Amino acid sequence: MTSNTLRGLPRISSINPFYHLFLIAISVALLPIDTSILLASYLLGSLPLPGDGPNLRRHTVLQDAQFYPKTVLITGVDTPHGLALARLWYYAGHRVVGADVGNLAVRSAGSMSKTISAYYHILKPQYVSCLLDIINREKVDLWIPCSDMPSATEDAMAKEIVESRTECKCIHFGTDLATVFSQKETFTQWVFEKGLPLLERHQVRSRDAVHKILHRSPTKTYLMRKMKPAEADKLDALSLPKRTPSQTYSDVSVIKVTKDEPWALYQQVRAGEYFADMLLVHGQIKAFKARPARSESGFGESRLDEGLSMAMHNVMQTLAAKGGSRMTGHLSVKLLVDEEITGNSVKHVIYIGDCEQGTAAVKSLLQDPTSNLAPAYLSALTPHVVSSLARQTEHLFIWQDPRFWRLDPLPWWWEAHVCRPLKEFNELSNATKAAKTS
Repeated sequence: MTSNTLRGLPRISSINPFYHLFLIAISVALLPIDTSILLASYLLGSLPLPGDGPNLRRHTVLQDAQFYPKTVLITGVDTPHGLALARLWYYAGHRVVGADVGNLAVRSAGSMSKTISAYYHILKPQYVSCLLDIINREKVDLWIPCSDMPSATEDAMAKEIVESRTECKCIHFGTDLATVFSQKETFTQWVFEKGLPLLERHQVRSRDAVHKILHRSPTKTYLMRKMKPAEADKLDALSLPKRTPSQTYSDVSVIKVTKDEPWALYQQVRAGEYFADMLLVHGQIKAFKARPARSESGFGESRLDEGLSMAMHNVMQTLAAKGGSRMTGHLSVKLLVDEEITGNSVKHVIYIGDCEQGTAAVKSLLQDPTSNLAPAYLSALTPHVVSSLARQTEHLFIWQDPRFWRLDPLPWWWEAHVCRPLKEFNELSNATKAAKTS
């Protein structure tokens, strides 16, 4: 059983108070099976299996006399991406200190991982002071915030305090960029000021203005919407241009466009939406993965996909460079891809949409604990050294639950049979108290 199985069930607790008891019963019923899987995983993990890359890599690295392990603090090991990062650093030969933020009734599943050498529980009101204490006590070289309890701005403020008072570096944006990336409006304005590509949006107050825009950009498509639609309107949206100029003129002619009744033209894209997940260090892309907004298996396998991914990488490298050396953090940018047909050729044109910051936004980069991302992160300590990203494709997950890994199965078992049942019991208790009060 996985925690995803429990989360996948419909939340009907407000209707049936026995829902929580049902989930607890599932956990108890599957305890023998899951415990057998846990023990089998430990047994297999202790055997010198052929191709056992992670253990072999860690052993080889630690035998290197010129290797100097770093101490890495990861706050938010209760999250799947925080746990994935802990495993990544451990098998790269480094020491991992884990911490969770918030009021926890029991230790998190991630804290039970064998990759964690020391674990701390941080209360939200003492967030910065506890961070400084842990960093000084454990001699932390690098801090990667993964907790979803502090906001991006709170982590940014903590980063600036930590880096001003200690030698520790933090993989997170400063307060200025964190504020910009927190809202779509501020991000769009920032992109515009940097001269980066954005989709067009025009406010029009006459039919003549509509035709001028269409003639100026004949390869683009638009959605025309009334800015203040009324219930009596028979038509408040229109796709332009039509197949023929005469049809375009005919459709536009029946629309009333005036100063008092303005419309807006929104540029549309025809090749889909994508996300560019990135690890940025000092204005350089250290890790990059392009993925479709809709899950599509096989993306990236064709030469066309590779070309599109490279084009997206180039646009994102320009964005990173425009941000300058302060661009250090995790960023996922929504990209809108259009096709412009000129003569006998089709060209992809990429526009920047929204963005999301933090490790949760780029978890696709962290799904493989064996990937060699550690040098990319460590370049934050040596900004003039450009590290390469070695791409490995060893798939070790058995279920979709990212907490399970055959070399480190205890976090998965702990979540399914300790954390989740206790959370359900706590919710059941709260629901019972609320029912008695009402």
